[in-house]
Amino acid sequence: MPRPEPTALPRTPARRQRARTALAVVTAAVALAVTLPTAAGATPPAVRPLGVDECAVDVNDHGVVVTDTHLVDRGRVLPLPGGLTSAAAINDRGQIAGLVDGHAAFWDGRRLHRIGVADPTDTFETVSAVSGRGEVVGTSGTFGGERHAWRWRDGVLTPLASLGGSTGANDVNDAGQVVGDAWVGTRQVPARWEPDGTLTTLPTLGDGTGDGLAAALDSHGRSAGYAYTDGVMHATRWTAGTTVTDVTPAGTSFGIVADLNDRGVAVGSTVPAGLAQHAFVQHPGAPARLVAPPEGADAIVLSAVNDLGLAVGCVVDEAGLHAVSWRG
Repeated sequence: MPRPEPTALPRTPARRQRARTALAVVTAAVALAVTLPTAAGATPPAVRPLGVDECAVDVNDHGVVVTDTHLVDRGRVLPLPGGLTSAAAINDRGQIAGLVDGHAAFWDGRRLHRIGVADPTDTFETVSAVSGRGEVVGTSGTFGGERHAWRWRDGVLTPLASLGGSTGANDVNDAGQVVGDAWVGTRQVPARWEPDGTLTTLPTLGDGTGDGLAAALDSHGRSAGYAYTDGVMHATRWTAGTTVTDVTPAGTSFGIVADLNDRGVAVGSTVPAGLAQHAFVQHPGAPARLVAPPEGADAIVLSAVNDLGLAVGCVVDEAGLHAVSWRG
């Protein structure tokens, strides 16, 4: 079945990353605009509104949250610093990667850095993640054309290796490993780039020839995202040694992992058959736990989780998106 590339989905440009694939499901939920029952046995939502009518996209270990266009710190909703017009990620130093009027940028806590594009002909720029060392990754390209994954550190932008087609970068750890996707013809391959730029392809489920994408990466080199098998999207995890595991919640029609913390806790989105969109939380080696949308909401998405287990995302109701935090 034909599938759009993740960066081509119609959502806020800065967040084509860790809300990443999860926000694509939000878009569908808003379009449906119907209230469905929640899954039996799902964890009560226990969500806390953050006071911003958009999705929360990242949270650091100090509990500071960035939404698409705001920063939420200890209950205070603040504008983004440094002239940023949208945010994609925040690290524990409070540094923020995002966009300025559609152009990739990085706020280092004192000044704003413009990043640029991987190829001079590229006409769009997205930012995906920032490491604790201030290394930023993202993607630039042409709409309807080829994408180019890149990494940026200390003012130097480096394009990442390809397999002959488009590439996209989604996350980076403090060791300098990057994960994302690389295209070979019409096949989308989950990919990991090492600090020296070497590209490692990650297997998909089944016979390993399906499509997939790595959306998140931890400090141990473990990653997560999704894989397609028989036309179905499965929430997927990879060990540092690239062993692949299906972690899709039981009884659901598909799953997407949006983020992974350094303790191995994954968060993502799924839709139980015939029910409302749920989030899920999955610990290493354990079944995924569904997180139900709160009363009156049509869906819930968890798009990021910090190392203390605080997750952020948004709920969807007939009025739109509302940023929330959740702790299980």
